[in-house]
Amino acid sequence: MIRYEFEPAQSDTQLVHVGTYKRSIPVSLDRMYENALDWAHLPFVHSTSFKSIKPLDYGAWGWRADVIDVKDRAMRLELCLDRSSRRWITRNLEGDNEGAEIWTHVFVVSDRALDLVIDFFVPLQKKNDKDKVGLAYAKSYERLYDEDVQMMSERQIELDRKVKKRDDNEELAVEVPVQLPLKINFSGREYLVNKEKQTWYVYPSRCPHLLGPLDDSPITDGIIVCPWHGFEFDLKTGTQVGNHGKVNSCSLGPIPNVQQVGDKLHLTLKAVS
Repeated sequence: MIRYEFEPAQSDTQLVHVGTYKRSIPVSLDRMYENALDWAHLPFVHSTSFKSIKPLDYGAWGWRADVIDVKDRAMRLELCLDRSSRRWITRNLEGDNEGAEIWTHVFVVSDRALDLVIDFFVPLQKKNDKDKVGLAYAKSYERLYDEDVQMMSERQIELDRKVKKRDDNEELAVEVPVQLPLKINFSGREYLVNKEKQTWYVYPSRCPHLLGPLDDSPITDGIIVCPWHGFEFDLKTGTQVGNHGKVNSCSLGPIPNVQQVGDKLHLTLKAVS
């Protein structure tokens, strides 16, 4: 059961502490750290909050990036991860709300359950605005974590699945689907059968980067885009295209050949030499 609450800032605090947001989430500490370090997902998973992000530096320590939000406000954000204390601090270094800090502390309840305590520190000229600003931050974080929990949970499900060995030279015939995409199990993997204009494609149902779902991603000129991080793939070759190659390089792997014969689609996966 997910719970969350908001506590107003303490009246006697010497800092401009505008409030604390608390929430329980059903994910592991590994997924949580992974999510904190994952700067690239912000404009995709959180498209209602962010327009774009340009990384300046990143690593196991955290990341620093220039961000544009949906209101076209420019910010330079930095996230520093302190694993020993199970916390990370997000700072606004430049731009709107410059000087603001968000401290996130993680408490492990079990292997797949965490309690989060998130404190908001904001530079304010009128301290009477504490509760109003704090509630605004809390509502924003509620939405962000709703979206993050869905992504982290889906990734965990995929990681928990047993990976089967791919069969070389496998063939399969399926009825021409009426509703697309069609999800099938083929050669030990889950694939999607889809069509753009008169061209049929068969490709893995999950992005090879961090296992984002490709089920609802449209095909445009033979290219599909992962909804979590914007990775682009050529469905004819399985190769990655676009700007993400400068950050991470990955591939969909071997792409089955598909031919329509009457009311059936014939799928063939050749062995890789």
